Amino acid sequence: MAREIVEQFTIPSRTAKAFVVKKGQVLRIHMVEGKQVGDCTFWNADDHKEVFHVGQSWAYNVALREGTGKSYAKFYSKPPRENVMFTVLEDTCKNHWLTMGGRCSRRWYELRGYDPSHPNCQESLTKAIAPFGLTGDDIFDIFNVFMNADLHADGKFEIKAPESGDQRIDMRAEMNVLAAISACPSDTLPTNDWKPKPLGVTIYEG
Repeated sequence: MAREIVEQFTIPSRTAKAFVVKKGQVLRIHMVEGKQVGDCTFWNADDHKEVFHVGQSWAYNVALREGTGKSYAKFYSKPPRENVMFTVLEDTCKNHWLTMGGRCSRRWYELRGYDPSHPNCQESLTKAIAPFGLTGDDIFDIFNVFMNADLHADGKFEIKAPESGDQRIDMRAEMNVLAAISACPSDTLPTNDWKPKPLGVTIYEG
């Protein structure tokens, strides 16, 4: 049976949007024009002190044999809460960057010798969450959806272009979640196959 669409929108390239996903609803993030990464972060919509945590999510997914650092089954909040925020229902990609929690920022471009005024996810997300009374200091870990990166034995990591095809992930909210997603503006690495593009978002009834 087809699920009822609650809201559907596109996040334009190099911008971000924040919105609430109610408990039981399903959040779908999908590529619109192919090979595009999203930087996503989550809060308990009713208590912003509870935030998504990459480290605990990675640890629990592996320890409970439910997921990996490339493909979570569940997204957990930061200690001491450690509640499930999202449960993955379907993931056609199963190759995300779920082990670091980082994002591009003004400082990221500056230290790498690029113009520090280059658009970045930290500032895009900061602008998006401002109407919810949050600031850049409130942004904690990031879920790098569709980001294709490999962690090597020597501790270094390599960023590659995202995989092509019908890439989407459906996640059921296990609490009221404030989500913020940036359509990553990176064009200095293969992150978005060298060309930033929009991302699609659909919210369904559970």
